Amino acid sequence: MRIQLFAATAVTAALLSWPAQAAEKTVVLNLGNASCELCGPIVKKTLSRIWGVKAVQVAEATETGRLTTVVFDDGATSVPTLTSALTNAGYPAHLTN
Repeated sequence: MRIQLFAATAVTAALLSWPAQAAEKTVVLNLGNASCELCGPIVKKTLSRIWGVKAVQVAEATETGRLTTVVFDDGATSVPTLTSALTNAGYPAHLTN
């Protein structure tokens, strides 16, 4: 009985501490093929559909690409998930320095 109680307490403590490990993260992605006026809204909609994304800001297009700032919960999604979604939508993306 004591072992079961200890195990239940340990599992509960682990589960309660899990959400605290996730953090809000902000990254800037550089997009290719995103030079038209409709690209910005498409990029924003694509990223907003990903669970964990909290905010998306798409800058004006330049000769070197289009910068997009994404705020997300890193416990729910990741940079590779964001870049993969954009690449699949036709906008090859990579993390800026």
